[in-house]
Amino acid sequence: MKNFNKVIAIILIITVLTGSIFYYFSQYDVFGWRFDFQIKKIETKNYKGLAPNIAFKYPVIFEIDSDNDSKYGSEYVVGIKLKTDSRTGCDIRINGPVLDYSKSVNELADTVTKEISKNAKDFRMVQKEKITVDGQDAFRVVFSFLDPIGVRVQLEQVFVVNNDVNYFIICGTGESQYDFFRKDFGAFFNSIDFDVTEDDFVG
Repeated sequence: MKNFNKVIAIILIITVLTGSIFYYFSQYDVFGWRFDFQIKKIETKNYKGLAPNIAFKYPVIFEIDSDNDSKYGSEYVVGIKLKTDSRTGCDIRINGPVLDYSKSVNELADTVTKEISKNAKDFRMVQKEKITVDGQDAFRVVFSFLDPIGVRVQLEQVFVVNNDVNYFIICGTGESQYDFFRKDFGAFFNSIDFDVTEDDFVG
């Protein structure tokens, strides 16, 4: 009986440890795989564009929004939107704010959120950090606010410069859905590649 209890105790310990390990990895993308207690790959498609030169991967549940009707202004480059809800997605824009990445995280956050924090209803800062995008210094900020109909929206913005082009990249959705799409947004951001040439379009 004692041996049986020892076996049960060992099984319980292994189960708890295994569960903890899988939960930990479920919070991250590991080589493009999601560990959500079952291993499943984030299926993606590829986008490449010139002038400006940029490439990225995007999950297949999204589609490319090239803004063929020119609704989003001259600074809009390209975006992705959820096939079932165009309010969820990401935009890549140029002519973003010129930032001094040597400044502190708080100074950078104040610079990029100054206007929206004053004008948006119930603005809340969620996260702010210095990162790199394809080897370039960058700044990331996540915040939420109430839209005109009272729904809380959460946005993730990344600012980066490459070849003197100031990129302003933003992903967003309703706050209640953000955690569900966080890994999709992460896969998009982590795949951004500025090393695109005309040769990539040959053949």
